[in-house]
Amino acid sequence: MTEDDLWWRTLTEGPLLLALFDNHDRLLRANAAYRQAWHLAEDATPVWGQMVEAARQAGVGPVETSERRSRLAERGHEQAWRDGRRFWWVAQRTPGGGLALTGVDISALSRPRPSTGQLLPTQAGTELLQTLLADPAAWPLSVATLAAGADPAELLGRIRGEDGCMRLADGRLLVMLPATGPAQARALGERLGAQALTEAVWGEAAAALLARA
Repeated sequence: MTEDDLWWRTLTEGPLLLALFDNHDRLLRANAAYRQAWHLAEDATPVWGQMVEAARQAGVGPVETSERRSRLAERGHEQAWRDGRRFWWVAQRTPGGGLALTGVDISALSRPRPSTGQLLPTQAGTELLQTLLADPAAWPLSVATLAAGADPAELLGRIRGEDGCMRLADGRLLVMLPATGPAQARALGERLGAQALTEAVWGEAAAALLARA
């Protein structure tokens, strides 16, 4: 393999999210990481608006979709996603009026955690869970799910100070149990009246863990 081959393979298969749009906002090219993040098929070339709407329906994509174009030739910004991840994007105009995007997942970077000790809405709770999943100090990590009819006030009075509590989209309550081994997690789950207990897997995203919970 030549140096050029290695360079292009890194761009194509590496962790950076890369995409190129034309001057009509249609996707021309994107690497595997970008397509996976947006849930795009390998040969899909949607326009920006279609892509954002499809991502919203799939539960991914940005929480707040700002205007994609800018008067600046280059700009960078941080963006929160519905699946709990956070990305840093750099957008650069191309000579033909298109746009080149480069993104990197910054979920694992140290940042203040959303408040524990309160019932978090789905988005804030997902972001907290993603932060815990990316924090080695929070492992081992499990989540306990309770029925939609569970009393949030009673539940909050039972959880520990380091635990997080969120309401899922289907109405159930979910408690995050960081730095808790399986045996202790089972005992805590029984005390909380949990319907299910799910152990996190290192490297998985919050959305994947919530899908299993």
